[in-house]
Parts: sequence; C-alpha cells; structure tokens
Amino acid sequence: MTGSPTLLTTIFAFLLVLGPLVLLHELGHYLVGRLFGVKADAFSIGFGKEIAGWTDRQGTRWRISALPLGGYVQFAGDMNPASAPSPAEDGLTPQERSRTFHVKPLWQRALIVLAGPATNFLLCVAILGAFAYVNGRLVAEPEIANFTENSPAQAAGMAIGDRITAIDGNRTESVTDIPEHVVYYAGKTVSVAVERDGRTLILPVKLAPEKVSDEFGNSATLGNLGVDFGVPVVGGFFGDSPAEAAGLRVGDRIVAVGDADVRSFSDIPRLVQPHPGGKVMITVLRDGEAHVFPVTIAAVAERGEDGKAKTIGQLGIRAGFGKVVPVGPVEAVGLGVSRSFSIMGTMVTGIRQIVTGERSARELGGPIKIAKYSGEQFSLGWDAFVGFVAMISINLAFINLLPIPGLDGGHLAFYAAELVRRRPLDVRSQEWAIRTGVALVLALMLFVTVNDLASLPIFGG
Repeated sequence: MTGSPTLLTTIFAFLLVLGPLVLLHELGHYLVGRLFGVKADAFSIGFGKEIAGWTDRQGTRWRISALPLGGYVQFAGDMNPASAPSPAEDGLTPQERSRTFHVKPLWQRALIVLAGPATNFLLCVAILGAFAYVNGRLVAEPEIANFTENSPAQAAGMAIGDRITAIDGNRTESVTDIPEHVVYYAGKTVSVAVERDGRTLILPVKLAPEKVSDEFGNSATLGNLGVDFGVPVVGGFFGDSPAEAAGLRVGDRIVAVGDADVRSFSDIPRLVQPHPGGKVMITVLRDGEAHVFPVTIAAVAERGEDGKAKTIGQLGIRAGFGKVVPVGPVEAVGLGVSRSFSIMGTMVTGIRQIVTGERSARELGGPIKIAKYSGEQFSLGWDAFVGFVAMISINLAFINLLPIPGLDGGHLAFYAAELVRRRPLDVRSQEWAIRTGVALVLALMLFVTVNDLASLPIFGG
C-alpha cells in the first residue's frame, strides 16, 4: 500500500484543485456578464471575511475570502452573493439601473448564469480530449477469454469466445464501453447480449458485488461480471525476451504452453513461472495457421510478498489487450464531450441510487474527502492529478446545475418559471426561496463533512 501524502501536500493539492476551478467558474459568469453590459460589484474566491483584495477601474472589488470552499460574483442589483434581487426602491439612477443584472432580458440572464457550469464542463472536455489526443483511444474486442471464480456471467450461461455486444441495450464495441454499465450496479440483474457462432443470445446476469481497494486503502463495492477479457495475444516484448528470440511475433495468439491449453493471458504466468530455465513448446496461431516454437524460459529473480528472494520463470511478453488507435483533434473533442456526459450520467445514477436506498448516503463526500483525494492523486503524478481535476470540474458543473435556489440551477429554474408565467417571481418569493435553498446547501455541507470526518482513521474510518 502506498503511504499517504503529508498534510502539507494535501492542503497544497486541495488548493491547487479548488482554487483554479472556482476561479474559472466565476470568470465564466463575470465575462458573459460584462459582455452584456452588467456591472460586477464583487468577485470573490472564497466566502466570508475578506483577507486580501483590490478594486479595479470598473468598480469591481476583487477579493480572496477566508473560507476557500467556493466563490461568487455579485452583480449590480444583487442584494447578496446568492443573487437575490434588490428591491425596486434601490435609489439607483436610470443609467445605473441599466447596468444591473435583473433588468437584462431573460435570455441574457440565463446565459450569464449558465456560463459558470458551462466553463467547468468545457474544462473537463478539454482535459479528457487532450488525453485522448495525446494517448489515443484503446480498442479491445469484448471477447470473453476466461471466467473468474464464481463468475455470475458463467453461471448465466456465457461461454469462452462469446463476444459481448450490449448491456441493457447499450452497445459495447470495446471492452472500455463495459465498465460504465457494470461497476455502479452491484447486485443488479442486467441484460447482456452476446454473439456466439453468428447468433445473438440475451442472458440475464446478476452482477456480483466486489469490494476493491486502491493503493491508499480507499475501498468501494463495485459490480462485477466475473469475466476475463485478457485474450492471450502477444502485444509486445520486454528485456531479453526468450519468446522473441524463439520466433514469436506481436499479434501471435498463444493457444498452448506445452500440453496445457491457454484461454486467457492470465493462464500464461501460472504455466511458466514455476519452471525457470526449463524448455517448453509454445503453440501460437498466426494468420489462421498453428506454429510451434521451442522456448527456453528465462529465470528472473524477484522478491516475494514475504520479502524473501525467489526465482521465477518468464517469457518476456506483454499482453496484447486491444490496440491504441490514434485520434485527430476533432475526434478527440468528440471523445472529450462523450466521456464528460458519461461521467455526468454516473453522477445521476449515484444520486438516484442514494435516494432509492441502493447505496448508502455515507458514500457522499465533501471538502475533506476532496482534499484527501487531491493529495493522493497529486502524489501519483501530473497525469493522475490533472485527470482528477477534470472529475472535480465536472462535479462542480453538475452540482451547480441542480435546481436548488441559491445555486445556478435554482436561478435557471426561476427563469423557466418566468418564461412560462411571462413575468418574474416577485422579489419576496425569490428571497425566501434562495434562503431556503442556501439553508439546504449548508445542511448538505454539514452532512457530508460529518461523513468525511467519520471516514478518517482518527475516528475509526
């Protein structure tokens, strides 16, 4: 297990995640507001008491506040940072009132409010799209190579060689399409379509709950099909590979090691590691034809889990799990958009499962848990950390779009009502709705903070 990052690293990483994301979110509101001629009275990173700030030529007070859990833009005409409108008797001149937020046309107000979450969404798209452009797209045939012990897929009637084509009606063209329809549904029965000998079979599979942990000890219960997709194809070689020296090539499918059949890549270590220095006949399929190669297994020294040195056998081959397909800029953007919407879909699923009791509300996390994960991902390197930033960014977009008064989604709900009624809600109704919404958000923050504290080791978590 990897050691946890230091408290200083955690705090630094947390601020490095939340600070820029809040800044970008509020800049979205601010810049679109300025585009439509709205004056901003205050732009704050954080809430509460100002600890530093300055006033620009337009009269906007830019400030950093004491509580670093969000931010706000207070436009002219707002009674408070939650954007409750000021009463009509505000003492403003007609020219000053024309620069207030609440006198702008409905469509302009809606775009100003939407700009914050949209900025966070676009940042996630940009990060995931950039990853796709740099790293390419993994394509792996969803062909069943083997089953795990007590496999629910095998119990449902699936067989080695079946190709999974859909789960609950969602097409699965690659192994990478499968997790989003499986991992969040532990214990649920899903309908799995498989292709076998040119026929399509529809099989109900009850997903097994599997408890998994990462290198920091964070655990979760995920749905599991009990399927191994690691087809025994040579994807590459490493070191002084005896397999490469014997004549094996990338793309060869290993079908036997000695007299033992090979169905999954995971079968190979079991058959090879006990025989360092031994000679074995490897049978492969190449272009539809069988070839047999005598291979002298390499002897490699390693340290076991008990800390003692031991020697194991090794062929020096890497798994050929699919292939990485290069993507161009346009396709990368498309992948960024689709993956971002997919993440938002899992958020909706998670909330629905908590509301219906399928998942515990204790799984909700708040600022302490975000800080913990920020430090952990930062310790894993920039790729992991930037990917985590993308996840938090789209979380901010999603949460702010919830139709709760006081959040951006609450204001958009007001505007929807205004569109239907052809007149806005009265100021007093909006004020009380926003107070109620803020109270609800504060209660939720208190709840998730208690959850976070309860999950810490010091409190027995």
